[in-house]
Order: sequence, then structure tokens, then C-alpha cells
Amino acid sequence: MTHKFLRFKVIHYYLIPIIALVVWWGMLIALLSAWYIQGSPIYDFMNGESQTPVYISDVGATNLQPLFISCTGFQLIFFLGTLVMEFVLRKKLKLQPYVSKKQTVFAIISIICATIGQLGILFVSIFNTKNFHTVHLTMVGVFIFFVFWACFFNFLNSFIFGNYPQRLCPNHERVVFGKHRWANLYMVSFFIKLVWLMAAVAFAVIFGYMMKKRKRSLSAAFEWTISFWYGLLLLLWSMDLFPSAVKHYRVHHPEEFDEVFIDRHQGTPVEMADARDTIPRQGSAGENSSSTARNLADIPKTEPSQTLPLGSFMMEVEQPRDVNRYV
Repeated sequence: MTHKFLRFKVIHYYLIPIIALVVWWGMLIALLSAWYIQGSPIYDFMNGESQTPVYISDVGATNLQPLFISCTGFQLIFFLGTLVMEFVLRKKLKLQPYVSKKQTVFAIISIICATIGQLGILFVSIFNTKNFHTVHLTMVGVFIFFVFWACFFNFLNSFIFGNYPQRLCPNHERVVFGKHRWANLYMVSFFIKLVWLMAAVAFAVIFGYMMKKRKRSLSAAFEWTISFWYGLLLLLWSMDLFPSAVKHYRVHHPEEFDEVFIDRHQGTPVEMADARDTIPRQGSAGENSSSTARNLADIPKTEPSQTLPLGSFMMEVEQPRDVNRYV
């Protein structure tokens, strides 16, 4: 049976960042709408300086602060849950496992930085700009700094996946779409994330520069922009977790598919990352072809399921599988 559309488990881990996205954008829309409905007021703690729009922190320092705190805390839980769940799914082979020992380290560093950064934005909502202005601004800096590094190390893992396609062991996800080394979905994901990160850095720099120049309206506009832009990161992470939902459906509904599903994620050692790449080293065409011919000549011809003695070991020889159909 061939399905016209991709089948996947609807309620699955990819919804964790989506929930965070809905809460975060919902909070921003609620704060901005409330300020507009109130008549776009200039609050008394703003020293009478007129600006349009006001900062998010200005609206969050009013009677809407409980909403600001609760939504920020809720988003914190699901933001961290996204990174932790990706780490767990890869370790448990529910997603493409890490192909390098460095990736595990980068993932842990990313989670630690994200934890500090998310605590920073929580303190931003608790210590409002009206009564704790210095602490408030300091926590904004903590949030931006550590979330940047959390993204950096997370994106670096995407680059490693895309840069070593020969180490991947795809199942249902057809990640390779060309002959070039970077012609795979992991590298596409990395470049999309890189564009997001560069734009976020640009927005943050302009936001800080305009604030320093006391161009409050323009600075506030970029603050709202980067806040909505931040939500797109959660969408990108949801796409990273989505293959797990596809795999779950495929494993639990084999009767709906013509092809037999072989879980090639199972038994993939991380140590393979430190082994030499399977791509041949550069050399003359004659050397490569002759070496290949010698290797093929050394392989004995056997019948299916024949048992061959290899020293003190025994090896089961099976008919070769058409692995291209799973790539």
C-alpha cells in the first residue's frame, strides 16, 4: 500500500516546541493587544517620554505582569524540554543517533546554556523594569547571551550530521537527495538555522544600539521583532523532532506499507564517528580501482546463509539487501 501523504503519529514529541511557540506568541499578541486597546498609553514610570510602540517590559510591568511571568515560565519548561527530548531520543535511537562523540558534548553544553538563558528571561518577567530596572536589563543580557550559545552548539550538531552523510543511518526519512556531500536535509536544516541565527543577532544588535541612542520607538520595534522571530526557532526544532513521529507510526503500522521496515538506527555505535570516513581518500584512479579489484577478489563466493570460518570466529553470510530503497 502506498500512501499519498506522509503518515505520522499526531500526538508526539514534535509538539513540545509547538506548545512553547503557541504560548510565547500568544503572550506577545496579548500584551501588544492590551496596550493598544488601552489607548496606547505612556506609563508613568516611562518619565513621560512618548514612543510607539512601548517595550514589552513596559507592558509586562503593569497589571499584566502575572500573565508575563506565567507564560514565560511555561515557555521555559517546554523550551528546555525540547532540547532534553532531542538528546534522549537520539540516545535511545528513536532519532538519527549522534555520529560523533563531540555531538553529545555539544548537546549537553547547549542544554546548560539554554537553562541559564531561560532562567534569565524568567527573571526578566519577575524583576520588572518599573521597580528593578538595573536587574531587569542585566537579565535581558543574560537571556540573549546564553540563548545565543545554546543555539550555536545545537546548530553545530546539525552541521556535523550534514557534513558526514556517510555516517548517517536513515530509515524512513530520505535525507540524501544528491551526490554532493552537502546534498542532504541535515545540511539544509543547518543553513536555515544559520540564517535564523544571523538575523537574530542583527536584530539584537540594532535593538541595543537604538536603545543606547535613545531612539526608543525604533528600539522597541526591534524588540518586538526579535521576540516574534525567536518563536521561529521553536518551529525549526519541532521539525528536528518530527522524524521520530514518522518512525513511530511506521513501526506500529507495518501492515499499511508495502516495504518491510528495517530499523537501521538500532545498534549504531557512536564510536563510528572516530573511525575513518567511508569515502575513499584522494588518490589516483588506478590505485583506487586496483585496490577495489583486489578486495573484491579476496571475497569468496558463497551461497545464502552459508557459515564461513574466519579464524576463531564464525560469520553469517546473507543475501545483500537493496539499501538504497531505505535511503
